[in-house]
Amino acid sequence: MTINQSIQKNVEDYISSFLSDQFGSNPQSVIAVFRAPFLVIHLLDFHNPSEQLLLKRNETKRVAETRDILLGGVKPELLQGLAAITGSNVQELYADWNLEKGSGMFIAVLDAEADQAILESPPEVDTSALKEKVISISKITEKEPDFIAFYWLNDDTVLVERKGIMVEIEKELIKNGVIEELRLAKRVVEHRIMEFVELEPILNQGINELFVDWNFEEDKAYMVFRLIPKAE
Repeated sequence: MTINQSIQKNVEDYISSFLSDQFGSNPQSVIAVFRAPFLVIHLLDFHNPSEQLLLKRNETKRVAETRDILLGGVKPELLQGLAAITGSNVQELYADWNLEKGSGMFIAVLDAEADQAILESPPEVDTSALKEKVISISKITEKEPDFIAFYWLNDDTVLVERKGIMVEIEKELIKNGVIEELRLAKRVVEHRIMEFVELEPILNQGINELFVDWNFEEDKAYMVFRLIPKAE
């Protein structure tokens, strides 16, 4: 077992226990991918009974907002636990939920030297075309990013970093403290747009799920594509 694999296994065990303690429910499965400086944690089948009841009543926004609030309250403990496992401080933590599928994702950005291999895209992927597609998404929901980068964490996980994407009205809302409402609204819009943007032919692979979250204060966002594994 490599060092990265050991870290991934320890993170998976820790997250399962942490969510059980803090949220009253643990996922059916936790899949961690660690390629410095990024750690992404995919949660599968993660719902507690009260959330399931709210979702049956179409209270999706309420569930998402409650999760965000709960996560904000336990964030310091979570960051401390991940830092202890990885041996690096966690500089930023992002989260998103796919409530229909019962899944979710944490994206941790570590204070660690980057693994340069994650910058190398698969030879069958037209990176320029992929960049143009992601830019088109940003133009619809925000503005063209000042900076964009792609990180290939493994065969099935692509992370996209965008900086300089906020428009002026969003910046004013952030100044006025309208942050959670903005996050909830932008999640819906960006997920909806993804349904109409044809990325799969460019990636040469099907997309299983999309997760996205923002750091509004620093005007940046991370997006993760979970790809459908290719047949052997």
